[in-house]
Amino acid sequence: MAIGGPSHDVTQLPRSYAEALRALQIRVHSIDPYGCTRYDQLGIYRILDMPGSETDLSGYVEGWLGALQSNDARRGSDLVRTLAQYLDHGGNYDSTADSLAIHRSTLRYRLKSIRQITGFDLADPETRLNLHVATRAWRLRSARQR
Repeated sequence: MAIGGPSHDVTQLPRSYAEALRALQIRVHSIDPYGCTRYDQLGIYRILDMPGSETDLSGYVEGWLGALQSNDARRGSDLVRTLAQYLDHGGNYDSTADSLAIHRSTLRYRLKSIRQITGFDLADPETRLNLHVATRAWRLRSARQR
């Protein structure tokens, strides 16, 4: 379920409805697809999912995830999704492995591959933030393309 912003008169209903649809789309593709999401509580998703921002967002995602996306396409791997889950679970190996239905050692191997392919230090807070934002944007783009 999703809730758009308040409508003070009937002319604002289309905007509120569009916001509710955006909030619902984001909720369905989040780590917890069930429950209620209010548009005004979307946080960074309000920026990531702005109409007309696709060009900038594509470049941002490409800059941070391009090497992994190319690797996934070439090898049929799932490293971008692995990274997204790892970041969504706050770097917790056990809950990430459970969410991906893989063994903890498989997760460790995948994260090592991610570090080698990208050259990124996953322990660096700034890098983690940018990767997390990029994986969230990647999910939104993937959802739109379905």
